Amino acid sequence: MGDFRVSQTADSVAGLADRLIEARRSGAKLPAEAVVGLVPAEVAAADAVQIAVAGRLGPIGGYKVMQVGDGPGSWGAILADRILETPATVAYWVAPLRVEVEVAFVFGRDLPGRPDGAPYAADEVAAAVGGAFAALEIVESRLAADPRPSPLLARADFMSNWGLVRSRAVADWRGLVHADLAVRMDVGGRVVVDQRGGHPSGDPAHALTWLANALAAAGHGFKAGEVVTTGAFGGCHDIAPGETAVAEIGGFAPVRFTLAG
Repeated sequence: MGDFRVSQTADSVAGLADRLIEARRSGAKLPAEAVVGLVPAEVAAADAVQIAVAGRLGPIGGYKVMQVGDGPGSWGAILADRILETPATVAYWVAPLRVEVEVAFVFGRDLPGRPDGAPYAADEVAAAVGGAFAALEIVESRLAADPRPSPLLARADFMSNWGLVRSRAVADWRGLVHADLAVRMDVGGRVVVDQRGGHPSGDPAHALTWLANALAAAGHGFKAGEVVTTGAFGGCHDIAPGETAVAEIGGFAPVRFTLAG
């Protein structure tokens, strides 16, 4: 899984991974007092926790990423068995879920990183993308909301990812993915997103280059078939049991997710 060197002890990484896995199973939110002494103090420690959790729950099938401009980014793992084809129906009563409408990408070939460590250029990363598609990210935090978790603790928790529902990928994606996309989402018949543009990074493909280089630097580069979702249009929205979320993004097939009642 790569060499995630951390200054924190292996025991603290394993301890936080244990608590996050138990929270996933029980649905109980982890309060601040449950992670005293275990909160990651650096990016490498947060990512080591993600890798430890994924190593016990199943292989990684993709990532969510947030990165704006030239600033540092953040990624969260998506488990392979939580990447679902539309229309998807899931029965889940462990904890409340939320949904986001996003543009996502699937890689057509590996990007393992260069032997000399030189970064990939944006055009090289784009050339490795096999297609783009509309997606619904399913969100569930395993952390108590008050006090607000630190960014590194949230990162260790897969950046609150529960899973991803995907539509059919479009291979000729470059002309479709831009900063002025028309986006709409309704949940339970209520329109919750209806806008043009407004992606956090402007261009939804922007963060792919940062992520490819961050993963390669950690010894865990992209593999063909892995997917990446790149940030929400219009924020995060509750979905109640019995409701269906439908997302539409101009140029892509719609995506549908039902939370069974």
